[in-house]
Amino acid sequence: MNKARAFLELFFAMWFVMGNVWVFDARLGSLHRAPRLYALCIGLLAWNAVVYSLPFLLFLLLCCFVPMVGYALGYNMNSASAGRGASDEQLAALPRWRFKEPPDVPRDRDHDDQVSASKSKSLSFVHAAAYIIFACRPAG
Repeated sequence: MNKARAFLELFFAMWFVMGNVWVFDARLGSLHRAPRLYALCIGLLAWNAVVYSLPFLLFLLLCCFVPMVGYALGYNMNSASAGRGASDEQLAALPRWRFKEPPDVPRDRDHDDQVSASKSKSLSFVHAAAYIIFACRPAG
């Protein structure tokens, strides 16, 4: 079944290109020679155009029109999360840390990139995590 579907998709893709050339090339005079075949070709080209544009139309619908309709109707996307989250008191109670830079780190930004690149090759994840934990001590 998948081979038949792939064959049909390939046929329609080739027909889309060849049919456009056949229909829109005025030198061939296809409408007067074979009007029924011309109508079939126009129908298949219209079907192909709709099928090939469906992903774009779906994108427009979901990303552009649904939010605009929701905005026009007055629906607030953030209304469901209005009462959620931490209060200001809870956020103030959280511990704070201030970054304390070790004294052996150079201050030159160009040199910092080179040093961090060379250190990243030699340090493992555990060493980097330990370095961050001990460099960032609680303020106070």
